[in-house]
Amino acid sequence: MQQQRGKAGRRTLHGAAATATIMLVVGCAPQPAAGPDDWTLAPISFQSSFTGSGPEAAPAGHPIDLAYGMHVLSADGAGGFWTASAGSWLHVGADGKTLARFNTEPGDPLSQIGAMAPLSATELVVVQGDRVHVMPMVSVLDTATMTMRDLPADAVGDEGDDDYGDFEFGDVAVHDGDAIVVRYQPRPPDAYLDYEVLRIDLDSGARALLHSGRVDLDDAPGARPGVPPVGIDVDSAGRVYIATPSARIMLAADGTEVSREPQVANRPLVAAAPDGTALWWGGEPVQSDARAVIVGGSADARTAIEGRMRCAEPSRGDALLFSDAAGQHPLPFLCGANDAVWTGMSWVVATGGEGDGVLVRVAPPAGS
Repeated sequence: MQQQRGKAGRRTLHGAAATATIMLVVGCAPQPAAGPDDWTLAPISFQSSFTGSGPEAAPAGHPIDLAYGMHVLSADGAGGFWTASAGSWLHVGADGKTLARFNTEPGDPLSQIGAMAPLSATELVVVQGDRVHVMPMVSVLDTATMTMRDLPADAVGDEGDDDYGDFEFGDVAVHDGDAIVVRYQPRPPDAYLDYEVLRIDLDSGARALLHSGRVDLDDAPGARPGVPPVGIDVDSAGRVYIATPSARIMLAADGTEVSREPQVANRPLVAAAPDGTALWWGGEPVQSDARAVIVGGSADARTAIEGRMRCAEPSRGDALLFSDAAGQHPLPFLCGANDAVWTGMSWVVATGGEGDGVLVRVAPPAGS
């Protein structure tokens, strides 16, 4: 849940399926059983092809569980989830059924979605725009009709000569009918960027500043030419979780800073459950005895996940950490995620890129 991560291009998922000829056939080798203290990682299958065009298209074809990397995820408010990557949309229900699968045309507002979060079972709050083709905008998407209602924008200069308006938005979350949004503001000549955490009323568009911080020029070089990413999420109590290139931060609902832990992350992420437990990605791996077991999936999907089970390799990206009321617990697996969301019973994590992209259902130990 942050600004669009990576540029997948306008590749179709059914094209990836055709070239890889992936079927959901698990290898003959016996799979290890998950114990009560093990995390479970389950590849998610979906229908990648479709018949028809645009939002009216219907899912079709054999299910697969390996494609190109997906970069924007949202829960759907009903136990399932949506993904959007460069105009390719997918909706998987709580029961694992593919509910929607379509591509959008270039220039369509639905092709410029950088982050999204559930407002209800039929609405998503989306952040669109890239400052090149589409001006940054916060909108409410009706998923029944796939039409958007744009919220009022902040005009440049409203706050004086150094106000850049809605220069760029980052990640988004939703709490009590309001959007919690990351917005970037240039700060010349002495600073690079500030990030702001805004609470936006989705009826009136009224805004309130909850928190702000600095983003340095040297932060997250892997994000260039985009701005350094800042991930955000919120729990049922309204606590706000912020993952920046330099820190993991928790705010009370009124914006008061509750905790801050330093990190050095290239693609920081956070995905919080309603009770405040959260998955964080950022920084170097820390020694841990935690264990994960891959459950089900095709041989190719399992291989792709196994390739991200060794976070000690620097090329694999930021390491994973789990936080709860007892503290912070490093997890030595599933490093370098693209995005992650809590869906009601588990997290869904998008990993990988072209040819090794997997959607993974991540569940904590049954004995926890």
